[in-house]
Amino acid sequence: MNIKRSINKRINKLFSKKKVETPENYIINLYQTNYEKKVLVSYITTPFRAVNSFKHQNYITSHIVAESFSELGYDVDIVDFLDQTIPIAYESYDVIFGIGDNFERSFQSPSRNIPRIHFITGAHQDLHNEMSLRSVKDFYRLSNIWLTDEANVLPESCYYAMYNADVAIILAKGFIFDDCKNRFENRLHSLNNNILGIFSLFAIKTMRTSNFLFLSGGRQITKGLSLLLEVARLRKDLNFYIVVPHINSILETYYEDVLTAENVFLYKDIRMDGEEMRNIIEACSYVLAPSYIDGLPGGTIEPMSAGLLPIVSKYCGFEKKRFIVEMEELSVDGVNSAITSAINLDDHTYFEYINEVKEYAIENFSKSKVKAHLKTILKSELSN
Repeated sequence: MNIKRSINKRINKLFSKKKVETPENYIINLYQTNYEKKVLVSYITTPFRAVNSFKHQNYITSHIVAESFSELGYDVDIVDFLDQTIPIAYESYDVIFGIGDNFERSFQSPSRNIPRIHFITGAHQDLHNEMSLRSVKDFYRLSNIWLTDEANVLPESCYYAMYNADVAIILAKGFIFDDCKNRFENRLHSLNNNILGIFSLFAIKTMRTSNFLFLSGGRQITKGLSLLLEVARLRKDLNFYIVVPHINSILETYYEDVLTAENVFLYKDIRMDGEEMRNIIEACSYVLAPSYIDGLPGGTIEPMSAGLLPIVSKYCGFEKKRFIVEMEELSVDGVNSAITSAINLDDHTYFEYINEVKEYAIENFSKSKVKAHLKTILKSELSN
């Protein structure tokens, strides 16, 4: 029992202190536990206030983080990572974990002995901004349109977090992990992103089609959508299913001829657990991620759990595997060449690979697997 907190509660009651209303974006003691230690998680709060919309993996990720700390004996407070209007007594915590503005603000607290664990959900910010800018410039060369709204350059610097956190955990392997390790001087751990698991129960595919899926969130230029649409314009022999929450009107107008072509099918803001999405997954044999910067993107790992063969850039953060087709360069020619390599696989190899892909995704990206790994990391770092 936390004696100090218990005494404070009695004093407040004795002197009739009114309880200060907690801001909506600040959840105090999520599980109403009474441990000796407490952690501040700077991440997202919506998943603890709303039902799962099945549109993003971070709904599950947020629960993995909170549950892991609770099971390790911490009262869990969660603050929205962007809301800087909330006053936070950082010195009252035993551990500070997370991302964004409120994690960065913690470095202004004089209590620097409190462990700070930075949760990097993509790439190191320096590489992130470098590649996001490159995506804007590449699209400008293609279109003569300067569209920064669809790039993902981060305007706010998280310099302390990126260079002085005591520990960092990054949702990436391969090139993205190695790049971060070269920039970050303290301990760095790799953790897999998690799948929602909606597609993992689908039966393994027995037919092969010429259908390719592009599934992503916002900022589609940085996700490589313009590269994909340039390829779709060339490859009328292939079908492309594009699933996004929305699409920039300027981008949509520029590619109107492609998006309305017979070999391209555009879907906006559909649920991952809906019938429409199920039909798309069953129709497609490959999932494309020509991303300029990412960290094991959910739009790729989720379809992998259904047996779609991944075709990715090295900036997606995947480790080298024979069943992961990696683009040799991030360009229209590079995307087209990788697609050709995938469709040129003989049927025996293709079906062997998709079985391995499905098994790999379910085994390594499930909630239980990711949670167990995170707890192992936290135990090793916080045991002292």
